[in-house]
Amino acid sequence: MAKDARKVLVIPNITNSRNPDADSFIDVIHNHITALESLGNYHWHIVLREHIGRLDLPNVSQHIVPISGDMIHMRVVFPKEVIKLLLNLDYDVIYSHLPDWYMVKRYTQKPIYGYAHWWELKTSNPEDRKNRSRNIPAEIIGTLHMEKCFLNTYDQKNRVLNEASVWFNDDKVSQLDSILEVWHLGVPSDHIVERPARKIKEIVFNHRAAGYKGYPKFIQMMKEYRETRKDFIVWVPQLKGLPDEKWIDNTKVDKKDYYKRLARAVAGVQMRQKNYGWSVAATDCMMNGTPVVFQDSDCYREIDPNGLFFKRKNNFFEILDRLLDDPKYRRYHSNRSIERSWQLHEEDNHMIRKLHGHLSP
Repeated sequence: MAKDARKVLVIPNITNSRNPDADSFIDVIHNHITALESLGNYHWHIVLREHIGRLDLPNVSQHIVPISGDMIHMRVVFPKEVIKLLLNLDYDVIYSHLPDWYMVKRYTQKPIYGYAHWWELKTSNPEDRKNRSRNIPAEIIGTLHMEKCFLNTYDQKNRVLNEASVWFNDDKVSQLDSILEVWHLGVPSDHIVERPARKIKEIVFNHRAAGYKGYPKFIQMMKEYRETRKDFIVWVPQLKGLPDEKWIDNTKVDKKDYYKRLARAVAGVQMRQKNYGWSVAATDCMMNGTPVVFQDSDCYREIDPNGLFFKRKNNFFEILDRLLDDPKYRRYHSNRSIERSWQLHEEDNHMIRKLHGHLSP
């Protein structure tokens, strides 16, 4: 470690316990670390539940602690090993991606900056049998302990502030408003393709095949779409087990081949999600020249304002028909997706410089 390095302790937010290396938090922190290399001398102490090969970087130390693999437990159980790190590790500033751990502030006087990937809004995580009660008051308390906390979209920020008003007085909501800052996640320039690849008739759902990602509704519509045409397959790389249809492919590939296969797809599909945040799965498609068909939502229009949006099933099928049948239409939206990826990259560079200003002395 360089003697004059700025030492950052990173609190993680890993929700993909089966394959942490594919978790969007790892994508984000890896991108932030590499982007900041040209701006300052940093050493990163990252708390993790297991070793991550992609973070084997010269300026990174991985600290393995027993963080729960259950998404709910992970947010509410604060490991005593993290307390030891907070008290004994040599660090200058904290970069927390998990405001749920509001107890961090109890064990440190160092400044805390954050990035919130998930908020337990009433719409996104109801008081169901598994969850029992929402964690948003803890998330807001943790954020109020921060100097600045980035989040995905303006749509999401407005909803967080609205829910905060139920739990906190006007002064605290105003303070929260000043702390929260929208950061539209970008993509690394070396991941943006120069031109669209040759397409095959494949539609990709590159999210977790779960209800909160809209998978049941998506596959229901795909089954109905197959009644009118059968010249396409659907790739769902995160689907577990055996698909119930021969035209559904859930082949698993490594990251490099994942990007190559995304580039061949005629379209990616993004169903509406009730957390109103960002979609790395969508930008994965876009940077590889694959148009994304979004179920209409204000937060998705922040990702791609001129993108392909549908409100009704018939409109969705019409868009897919054109992408499958009209090479000129498909090429236009492929090129436009690449152009939008470059815009997001430039916006991301601006926010990286802001992050550098916060984390540096």
